[in-house]
Amino acid sequence: MKADKKIITFIQKHHVLSLSVILPDANLWACNAFYVFNEDLMCLYILTELTTDHGNAMLNHAQVAGTISLTPKTVAKIQGIQFQAIALQLIGNKAKQAYSLYYQKFPFARIIKAPIWSLELQRIKMTDNLMGFAHKIHWVKRNLYK
Repeated sequence: MKADKKIITFIQKHHVLSLSVILPDANLWACNAFYVFNEDLMCLYILTELTTDHGNAMLNHAQVAGTISLTPKTVAKIQGIQFQAIALQLIGNKAKQAYSLYYQKFPFARIIKAPIWSLELQRIKMTDNLMGFAHKIHWVKRNLYK
């Protein structure tokens, strides 16, 4: 199921996310990352090494959360999304396709030989104060197995 067009447009318009993960010792960690959005699959692609705190954490605990937001000075202009996702390190053809999209948007990243990850979006809440104070738009991935 596709998300509301306002959510899609917002994600497409931006390129940096904040990601929160659970470390192997059960502590929390957060990072920022450049991303590319695959609207058809409702996922975000990021590059990160397995040796980073967040890369190692995603190998051990695939459930992640994050945000994509603006930092306006006026409350009336606040826009952003919060998301939950499942992180998967991509290999084979899936990785090849994801790298292709990533390098189109970020050609400089070709020099980085890091694994590519898919953050498969599970739930999104968008706050859009341009539509009215505290206006929310929700999207939840429909589970076909339930």
